[in-house]
Order: sequence, then structure tokens, then C-alpha cells
Amino acid sequence: MQQQARRVPLADLTARVGRELEALARMSISLQRALSASGIDSSLPPQIIRELQSIDRISQSLEDLGVFVSTLAEQISPDLACDADPIFASLRLQDLADTLDPQHFTEIETRASEGGVSWL
Repeated sequence: MQQQARRVPLADLTARVGRELEALARMSISLQRALSASGIDSSLPPQIIRELQSIDRISQSLEDLGVFVSTLAEQISPDLACDADPIFASLRLQDLADTLDPQHFTEIETRASEGGVSWL
């Protein structure tokens, strides 16, 4: 007897991806603040400073993508689902798979405005 594949609602999965993107944005902002507070010397070559400042672009993109995907999740029909096993098996990080899997409970963090971060 063949076991039936576990289905995951696409709307739930997409909402979780959006929240994960927003959490990554918050982590990126924290990293940016830590680097800024570490006293990055203005004597660094301009190319290095520009590369460090690109973290701001990464943070903003992750935050925007998180909001976009969360909004998209609200538009997805609750009837749409996909096979869970191949999707979660594609992830290397088990904790990420657990975070994204609606079968696992995860506490929802509220979005916090981090404001601007200034560099040098």
C-alpha cells in the first residue's frame, strides 16, 4: 500500500516564506548596525566601504520581498497545495524547513520598523 503524499497549502507556505524574508531583513539590519558600531575606519579603501554599504540594499530588498510575498500569500487560493516532501527536502537547513513547514508551530514575529542606518 502506497502512502499518500503530504500536501502543504501554498498560501500558508508563501506566508511563512514572507515572514522568513522579513526576519532575514531584521538580521541584516542588526549586522549593519554592528559593523557601523565597530568603528569602521574611513581610511578603508572606498571600494570596501561601498561593499559594506551594500548590506543596506540587501536589507531593504529582503524587507520588500518579505512584504511582497506576504501580500501575495493573501491572494493565493486556499485550495492550492503542493507536495511537501520534495519542497522541504530541497532545503539544506533543517531549522529553515521546520520554520517554513505549516506542520510545525512557529511564533510569528511582528514587523518592526528599523529606521535608517547611516554609515560613515
